[in-house]
Amino acid sequence: MNCKLFLVACINAAALCFPYNIIGCAGGDDDPYDYYVSFFAKDNTNVPGYQPFYYTNVQFLYREEEPVKTSDVTSAEWVGYGNNSFSKKDANDFVVKFARKDLSNLYFHLEKNQPLSIPDSVKNNGMTNYFMQNKDLEALGYIMYAKQVEPNVTGDWTAWEPIQRDKDKMAKLQKNGNQLYAVAKNDFIKLRLAYQVARLAHYAGRYDEAIQAYDQQIKPNPTKSILQDLGLSLKAGALMHTGQKNEAAYIFSQLFSKEQVKRISNYMSFDWSVKRFDEANRKAVLALCKNDLEKANLLGLFALGSFKPELNTLKTIQKLAPSAPMFEILLIREVNKLEDNYFAPGGKSSEEVTLNSTNISENSQEVAQWRAEAKEFGAFCQDASKQKGANKNLLSVAAAHAFLISGDFASARKQLDDTKKLNLSSELQDQWGMTNLLLTINTQPTIDQKFEEQIYPSLQWLQKKAEARNEYAQFYRRVFNDVLAPRYKALKNADQVKFLLCQGTAEWIQQKYIHEGWGFYSNTVGTLRTEFSSEQVQQLINLMSSSKLNSFEKFIVSNNTFSKDDVNDVAGTSLLREFKYAEAEKWFAKIPASYYTKEPYATYLLGNPFADLIEDTHAPTKQDTKKYTKLTFTQRMMQLEKDLAKATDPEKQAQLHYEIAKGLYGMSYWGNSWILSQYGWGGGEGLPSDTKSLKPGEKEYYGVFSSRDHYLQAFNLSKDKNFKARSLFMVAKCEQKQIPVPQWGRNMEWDTYSKLQKEHEQKIMTNKVRFTALAKEYNTTPFFKEAINTCSYLGDFVRRIK
Repeated sequence: MNCKLFLVACINAAALCFPYNIIGCAGGDDDPYDYYVSFFAKDNTNVPGYQPFYYTNVQFLYREEEPVKTSDVTSAEWVGYGNNSFSKKDANDFVVKFARKDLSNLYFHLEKNQPLSIPDSVKNNGMTNYFMQNKDLEALGYIMYAKQVEPNVTGDWTAWEPIQRDKDKMAKLQKNGNQLYAVAKNDFIKLRLAYQVARLAHYAGRYDEAIQAYDQQIKPNPTKSILQDLGLSLKAGALMHTGQKNEAAYIFSQLFSKEQVKRISNYMSFDWSVKRFDEANRKAVLALCKNDLEKANLLGLFALGSFKPELNTLKTIQKLAPSAPMFEILLIREVNKLEDNYFAPGGKSSEEVTLNSTNISENSQEVAQWRAEAKEFGAFCQDASKQKGANKNLLSVAAAHAFLISGDFASARKQLDDTKKLNLSSELQDQWGMTNLLLTINTQPTIDQKFEEQIYPSLQWLQKKAEARNEYAQFYRRVFNDVLAPRYKALKNADQVKFLLCQGTAEWIQQKYIHEGWGFYSNTVGTLRTEFSSEQVQQLINLMSSSKLNSFEKFIVSNNTFSKDDVNDVAGTSLLREFKYAEAEKWFAKIPASYYTKEPYATYLLGNPFADLIEDTHAPTKQDTKKYTKLTFTQRMMQLEKDLAKATDPEKQAQLHYEIAKGLYGMSYWGNSWILSQYGWGGGEGLPSDTKSLKPGEKEYYGVFSSRDHYLQAFNLSKDKNFKARSLFMVAKCEQKQIPVPQWGRNMEWDTYSKLQKEHEQKIMTNKVRFTALAKEYNTTPFFKEAINTCSYLGDFVRRIK
């Protein structure tokens, strides 16, 4: 999928600022709670019990946990039954948690005066005390019966495999339940027995009996209890399984809106009963509704699971029952859908935009339709907010936000000004502040010091909100990463580097306030190390070192995931790659030695870059007797060059050339200290045939040209035969590295790549000039004997020419 930029603000009149979707940017599965850029809080409502149905388009539900536990509600009803002589916790422990064998022991103690042998937790429970005093065997017998039923009627809707049930056992329990019902005297107990009978019948697939249990035993019972609704839900399920899906859907929709208990279950059952996007199905179920509120609840449930625009449904609900609790949830979902699908100028062409994660022409019919829908939504919210009703404040804020993200900034400003006069809840006050901050940023034609001072107080406010609310922590991060960073990146002056500081601040916010989630990924230090030019690095250093920073600049410099040490290291390293040792030393000298004791240096800077190795290795060797930092390595190279410039003795010169060559080789791709000049290493790399795409320093990093030249100088200057053999061998190694390595590409067939790899290996094996000289002129040297047994290329070559 394509990554899309959010509210990148107006750079010119043609390039309007819209959000982008970050789906897929980090790889792997999308984070359902942080996969798109949003600034409209999902909890901008006080309606409880709807969090599972907040908007997300990457999983079926936003949360899979029921808003309330059914067992908490059903067990709490026992408190009233016991005349408030025990607590809800006592009831929950007794009814839900205590083992049936302990309750059985209590039962026979009360009935037959048998010895009481129960744990202290049961003995000290308030509900146990109730039974000890009242000897209510009918109620206690029911609880024991319910504990027998429970394992046979439970199951998780998320389970992969169908639940296996013992239907014969369930039939016996159902018969037993009917017998207990027939002799029970208390309506409270009779209702519960009838409910258990209905459950057993339903989950055993005897749907007609489940319907009968509800109609004849549950519905007529005068007891006010959540079990009336739970029993009706069982009937609705039975109707669905017997082909009466419209009737079932109608019942599920009303139960869903009425109670938080089993809300997800009713939602799932409704979904199984309907064809959500079939208009005829909607109308058929709608015809069963008895009043406008029921119609609103039904339509709301159709829209609640829809990933498509549901503005027309929202309009209908607003006319039928504007105070329907679900209306606010649906309104917020529609705003979030718009945010999820927003686009920004993107792709390779300035005329191309990204809509619904697809690159299309800015002048396409799809884009025109989207703009019309966004404006229509804003207009609807604006008009509806002028009417009397509980939702007018939310509608007013939503209208302003919709105008903002559709690019109608003038309407957004007017709507925000009008909304400010309303008596907003604390949640909507926060949303007003969030939308106002975005509008301020997007209506600013230029980004400068004045702009920064203007927005800084709002960013301080947003930081306080981030400390208290996770969603506002995400908003806070997105302001820096998705709004401010692109604005700075588009600049053509020295402030352009602030985009990296904004991204680093976003990472800092993620680490400090959000912690969980995988929807956001950024590697600011990696960008600094691999993408920044020397000019940008210098601009960044100037900014971070300035004593004249404004409040905003101080904040992004101080609250970041990279430090001055990181920047100084990059500056020094870029110079070290070009062998500008004196200049590099100035930057490395600013960095404490402790910087290089942390990862990745703690692992990859353990080797001695001046080790004299026949075989390329990153593993520890006996020659790793001294550790270097980038500073001490640079200083050693500087000293070697100074000594070489002064040396007059050829042997001394040869030795110095050799030492310099070792250092250059050690910091190359092939050396044991590659991290001196680069920040990452991967197998299969090498000098490409086309070196034009290489970054500064990479030609030397892969091709070791300068190292080869120094080894060759050492060979030419020395008269020591063993030393010459060693130098010549290293010349041969360097020249091997200069043979272009095949580069795997998207347009290359695997067979072609394999063929090129074999040809490359053959070229390495036939290093005739250097290996021939070694084999003929230096085969008696100690070094040659060591090398032929260590270097497989040399050994194979010698064996072939004999």
